[in-house]
Amino acid sequence: MTGAALPLLADAGGIFSFGYLAPLAVEILILMTLAISLNLINGCGGMFSLGHQGFFGVGAYAAGVIVVYVAPLFEPTLGPGALHGSCSLALSIVAGGLAAAGFGLLVGVPCLRFSGDYLAIATLGFAEIFRVVMINISAVGGPRGFDLPYVLFRRTPSQKLAYYTLYLAVAAALLVVTLAVIRNLMRSSHGRAIYAIREDEVAAELLGVDLTRYKVTVFAIGAGFAGLAGGVFANMKTYITPNDFSLMFGVLVLLYVVLGGLGSLAGCMIATLVLFGLERVLAQLQATIGTWWQVVYALLLVVLVLVRPQGLLGKKSV
Repeated sequence: MTGAALPLLADAGGIFSFGYLAPLAVEILILMTLAISLNLINGCGGMFSLGHQGFFGVGAYAAGVIVVYVAPLFEPTLGPGALHGSCSLALSIVAGGLAAAGFGLLVGVPCLRFSGDYLAIATLGFAEIFRVVMINISAVGGPRGFDLPYVLFRRTPSQKLAYYTLYLAVAAALLVVTLAVIRNLMRSSHGRAIYAIREDEVAAELLGVDLTRYKVTVFAIGAGFAGLAGGVFANMKTYITPNDFSLMFGVLVLLYVVLGGLGSLAGCMIATLVLFGLERVLAQLQATIGTWWQVVYALLLVVLVLVRPQGLLGKKSV
C-alpha cells in the first residue's frame, strides 16, 4: 500500500512544519482532482476505466516537454524573469490537459465500443502501453526519470514559502474548476442524458440519446482534468518517472471513487482525505508495528466496504 501517495518530496522537519504539510496538502488536492475526474467516467457515466493513471501521466509528461523543450524558445522574447516563468507554468499545465484530452478521444472512440470488464482491460492496456513507451524514450529520461527545471521559484530555504504557496494556490484552483465544470455538466440537460446512459443504454438510445457522442465526451473531459492534474504534479515535483503512473496508483485512485460513492463528487473527496490521512497515520506507526500497518490499512478498507458497500455518500452530492 505504500504506493497510495504520490511521490512528492517533503522537506525535512517536524510533521507539523510547513515544509512537511504543504507538499501533502498539494498531494491531497491533486488526488481529489483525479478522483473527481475519474468519478465522472466511472460513477456518472457508468463506464469502467482502469487507465486513469495513464491520462495523468500523459499530462505530466506533456507538461515536462513544454517546460524543458518549448518554454526556453520564448525566453529571449519574454526575458528570464517572472513573466517567462508564469507563461511556462500556465502553458505546461494547459498543454498537459489538452494532451490528455486528446488521448482520451483517441482511446475513447475505439474502446467505448466495449463495456464492463472489456473496457477496463482496454483502458488498462492503454495506461501500460504509455508507461512502457515512456521507459523507452530517452528524450524524456527513459527509465531513470524526467528532470524538469524550476519555474518562478526554487525549492530552497529562502523561497520555500513562496514555492509551496504557489502550488497550493494552483492545485486548489484546479480542484475548484474541476468541481464547478463537472457539477454544472451533470446538472444540465447533457448530464441527464449521461445519467440515462448509465442507467440503461438501450432505453437512452431509444429516447434519441447519442451514446457514442456522450460517452466520448465524458471520457475526454475526465481525461483532460486528469492531464491538468498531471501538469501540476510534474511542475511541483520537478522529477517524474514512468513508475509514478503504475497500475497500483490507478487502482488506489479508483478506490477513492468507489469508497466515496460512485457518482458522488463530495463523497470521493471525503474518501480521498480519509484514506490518505489514514495511510499517513498508520505509516507513522511503522516503527512500532512494522509493515503490519499495511495489513491494518487493508483490513480497515475491507471493513469500510462491508459497512458502507454503497460508499460514504452513495450517489448523493453530485
